[in-house]
Amino acid sequence: MAGLLVLGLWLLGLLHSSLAAHGDYHVLIDCGGYHNFSNSVNQTWMADNFFSGGAVANVSIPQNFPRQQERSLRYFPISQGKKNCYDINVPVGRYMIQMFFAYNNYDNMSHSPSFDVSVEGTVVFNWRFPWSDDSDNYGAYSDLYAFIHDGSATICFYSIGTDAPVIGSLELLQVDDAAYNASSTGQNAILVNYGRISAGNSSFGPGYDNVTDFGGRSWEADDTYTNNVKALLTSTRNVVGANVEPNYWPEKLYETCRYEQLPNVPIIYSYLVDAKLDYQIWFHFAEIDPNVTAAGQRVFNVTVNNVVVLAGLDLFQKVGLDTAFDFAYTLRNLTGGSLVISLVPQVGSPLICGIEVIAVLQADIATNVTEATAMHALKTSLNVPERMGWNGDPCAPTEWDAWEGVTCNLAADGSSLVITHMNIADQGLSGVLPPELTYLSHLISLNASSNKISGPFPATFGEGSLVSLDLSFNALEGPIPPSMGSPRMQHLRLNNNRLAGPVPESVYAIGVHGGYVNLADNQGLCGVPSLPDCPYKWKHEGMSPAAKAVLIIGVLLAAAIIVGGAYVYIQRRKAQEDYNFNLPHQLVERTKWYQQHKMTKQADPEGVSMIQSSIPNRFGFSSNIAARE
Repeated sequence: MAGLLVLGLWLLGLLHSSLAAHGDYHVLIDCGGYHNFSNSVNQTWMADNFFSGGAVANVSIPQNFPRQQERSLRYFPISQGKKNCYDINVPVGRYMIQMFFAYNNYDNMSHSPSFDVSVEGTVVFNWRFPWSDDSDNYGAYSDLYAFIHDGSATICFYSIGTDAPVIGSLELLQVDDAAYNASSTGQNAILVNYGRISAGNSSFGPGYDNVTDFGGRSWEADDTYTNNVKALLTSTRNVVGANVEPNYWPEKLYETCRYEQLPNVPIIYSYLVDAKLDYQIWFHFAEIDPNVTAAGQRVFNVTVNNVVVLAGLDLFQKVGLDTAFDFAYTLRNLTGGSLVISLVPQVGSPLICGIEVIAVLQADIATNVTEATAMHALKTSLNVPERMGWNGDPCAPTEWDAWEGVTCNLAADGSSLVITHMNIADQGLSGVLPPELTYLSHLISLNASSNKISGPFPATFGEGSLVSLDLSFNALEGPIPPSMGSPRMQHLRLNNNRLAGPVPESVYAIGVHGGYVNLADNQGLCGVPSLPDCPYKWKHEGMSPAAKAVLIIGVLLAAAIIVGGAYVYIQRRKAQEDYNFNLPHQLVERTKWYQQHKMTKQADPEGVSMIQSSIPNRFGFSSNIAARE
């Protein structure tokens, strides 16, 4: 126990060891890695943890991967279910989540896998065969921003066909809740990076060098997004407005900018995007050219797909020299998969320091929180095997199947998904039915027959929406709760268990009213036609609350009548003997009787007299009490 405590404290310390400088929660996981390590850029990586299944492997050409966390992999074979997850406990808040994916023919199959990735029940990444050569051979980073509402970050992987999803590293960094215009996008939006570039810099940030970006961002060089690399401006002077909340864009971003030397020539960047999505486009500027000394010397327009989104931008006039200026534009209703950004000169040459293109995904509808809790309790209690893929959200994402054997539907108010049907028969399940099973208030049918489920029923199981219940051929014990006979129940199979006790009238009534009930091969059941009569104790214990109340009231009334009658009788006798106002000579006769009686007792050699008592003993019967003088 002491060793576990030390391990827990050490693990907690490791989770916090790589917090960002301003105190945010930060965890880095080397997926497939066996050991913790710190790298040359002061990052502390944790050995693989928090996963639901899978196996480990290594890339086939390690020299293609300069960072240690990129060389080990976790993959999820289909034999362990179509859905596997990382589930990481974190404080409630907004997070930057970055993942590294690589294939590199680790399995010698020369077939890069197809799979989907979800965060908090929303599909965010789609990997399809064949991967690009760069991604296949060298891997690729993907990142997003998501709000974690329940204190558990859930990242899941979905097999397509028989392919095994694969991941190399996983990083979570808590960021400011207000970052990236969260007030307008809301907490249910997930922001996915489609391209974050630094204009003029080489790639920098976490994983590249020791430059601190408090937002956890890695910035790519811009040469893959433009066909004509422009001239470069650099500055060593401080830039005002960098590293400020809520976005904390790093000062290094503004120290280098692209500009166009030729007159009337625009700077153009191109992105490939998904036309079905909306996008935030963030532009990062700073006038760092000391030759610009007044307003009107550098003026340009910013266009997106030939639409002017910012006209007549004069950085010197707007914010002055060596000052960051960041502008966001939301692009909606794309008609194609191409996004073209142009900086068109009006006076002088245009200039740009960096661009971020971020897709805005509305979070997929999730399972009702209470019902999700019930399903995870059921998974644990029945020891559901990994092959069934009971991981993550039971119903979400909606574009994928729910958990194996589970059917979900939209709740009546449209706010969540609810579990309506469950067929987990003959799955080798063992354990007991948890009390949380009663939380599944929308469940219409449940078939868990032919397993090894034992123990009693939850107290109120059967109430709610259940119409059909099949728990036959298990090892269930104890009585059948009256709730099993709810008015909705039409089909009830409890045969071949170890149930005992009286069958509730409500359960028997299912068959009487045209439903189907099978209680066969439960040796201890009794009290209805075709079953033995119940022993006295079962008859008593099996009474309904109303019947018990009537019986108790009847007993109390009878006892009251008996006690009252006895009291009246005793009082009358005492009145006759002690308060008999007879004539004086009759009183003399009573005195003579008393004296004779006393003399008789004194003559008794044993000194014992037998007095008949009408007082009940503790068993409820009268007895003769021997009284010694």
